[in-house]
Amino acid sequence: MRLFVSEGAPGNLPVLAAAGRARGRVELLISTVDPEECMVPFLTRPKVPVLQLDSGNYLFSASSICRRQNL
Repeated sequence: MRLFVSEGAPGNLPVLAAAGRARGRVELLISTVDPEECMVPFLTRPKVPVLQLDSGNYLFSASSICRRQNL
């Protein structure tokens, strides 16, 4: 899975905390991107944080990302 975060974006803190708790249980690559960079191709506006799953699907709700990383 790949997690995209941006400096100062709302929702980063709980997502990064969940990523820290999941360390060792989940293989996760964390990438810092520009806040204006669109990581989800079908969205018209940039949205971070976003989690790209191994299946190619995206989660872009901070609470959904936190739940997914805690599995």
